[in-house]
Amino acid sequence: MSSHFLLAARPGWRPASTLTHDVSVDGALTLDPLPGPSVFDLPLQRVIDLPDCQRGVIDTAGRRVLVVAGTGQVRLVFTPPGGPSTWSPVGLVCFPPDRLAVLDASGVVHLFDCGGEWQGTVPDLEAPVDPDADPRYPVQGALVTTALDAGLPGCCWHRIELRGSVPSSTRIEVATLTTEEDLTETEIALLDDRWVAAATFGDPGLAAWDTLVFSPPGRYLWLRLTLVGDGSSTPEVTDAAVHPFRHTSIERLPAVFSSGESDFLDRFLALTDSVRDSVTQLLDELPLQLDPRAAGASERRDFLAWLGRWVGMDDLAGLPEARRRRLIRAAAELYRRRGTPDGVARHIGMWLGRRVEVLEHYRLRRWAIANGARLGDDSVLFGPEIVRRLRLDEFSQIGEFSLVSTPSPRLDPFAVFAHAFTVCVHAASCDDTATLGDAAARIARAVSPAHTAPEVAVVRATATVGVQARLGIDALVAGPPPAGRVGQEIGMAVAADPRAGGLNSIGIDARLGSRAVVG
Repeated sequence: MSSHFLLAARPGWRPASTLTHDVSVDGALTLDPLPGPSVFDLPLQRVIDLPDCQRGVIDTAGRRVLVVAGTGQVRLVFTPPGGPSTWSPVGLVCFPPDRLAVLDASGVVHLFDCGGEWQGTVPDLEAPVDPDADPRYPVQGALVTTALDAGLPGCCWHRIELRGSVPSSTRIEVATLTTEEDLTETEIALLDDRWVAAATFGDPGLAAWDTLVFSPPGRYLWLRLTLVGDGSSTPEVTDAAVHPFRHTSIERLPAVFSSGESDFLDRFLALTDSVRDSVTQLLDELPLQLDPRAAGASERRDFLAWLGRWVGMDDLAGLPEARRRRLIRAAAELYRRRGTPDGVARHIGMWLGRRVEVLEHYRLRRWAIANGARLGDDSVLFGPEIVRRLRLDEFSQIGEFSLVSTPSPRLDPFAVFAHAFTVCVHAASCDDTATLGDAAARIARAVSPAHTAPEVAVVRATATVGVQARLGIDALVAGPPPAGRVGQEIGMAVAADPRAGGLNSIGIDARLGSRAVVG
């Protein structure tokens, strides 16, 4: 059953002058507080009593305000920053607890603190409100929604749900109007006798109410909420929902129960059906809540976090909602590949929202094989320095040797790279490399096998020999570099189209040593 939700991120309210205007997500509908009296409405005095047996006095001749002690001694002198010549004080108003307002002849109010410091000026200022007195509100305010369209002629609208609060001596009156055609505001105003009262809510002990719609069938419905108070407090509506298409248990009874002009049985069964639906609706929505793509993620009911705890992901609160849904949805596949290079890369990449690759260090071995390799770039010889095992006359000084638990030195060339790997995280231009690297290292420790030693390398779009030099792993050949003059921006870029301009392409429109520098 579809619903029209109001006081949410959807249009539907037509605000009135006596109600709050800032209706938004998680907002509330209340009576607007009445504005307090202006400083110009208060009796202005040339001498005013201040705390600690002091008085404020206007010195008309000197264009000053004096704070005089009980002994007659002048304690403070108030003047604006521009000096006495820039104003003409004509009246004083005491603003508790520690401010003094001085009215200038030009209509500007100057504020001073108890130490004589000038705090600024305002064209007009509301007088202070006594903290012991209740705020003042209008005694009544009404709000009418825009037309709610059921999309079906002759729709029998079902019920209205409200959430909020009604303090003592306040109430919320609900009325509806239905028609078959959409009407303008002027036409609605002429149909005052067509409004049908639905209910009046005034129980301070309840925070949610519902009522049936008693208006005759019609495609369009208007909802009117009237907030009534006693002047000292205001009722509040935080959420509202209008349900079209009335379906009650009378449809399952023999036709004789629905015959006749009275709809008493239909309305009576609607009450019991509402109680039943409060339970069955949760059961009907349960399959959706178990799907990471549709589970609710609101602050009131966060089923997505609940699903995350089911699969061992209970620290997802800081991630965007879309990324949380992808992680929980892929939990089974991630656990199946847990501990593998592909599983580690996928898990870290989905968590960070960045492209991640894993390079196992054993793949960097280039040991020489008899009759199968040439020394140089293809293969290298290894010796005791690969591990720097403690040996007499070779690696025996403190700081030069390592204590290795491998029993046979012959296994050193293979054991040194056996359990190490590098996690290469491709950073975006907006990323902080230190923060991104710390997050990647924390996740890598959590998803890597216990006997491995992961390292994290944050990769930027650059290529530096000896630092980032393995294309596709820790170095990237990117697009045009940031703006700069040749010789200042160290690096090498390969252009796809030299006619595009703005890039020095080696061998095409640049020469090494004159127009481009290779770093």
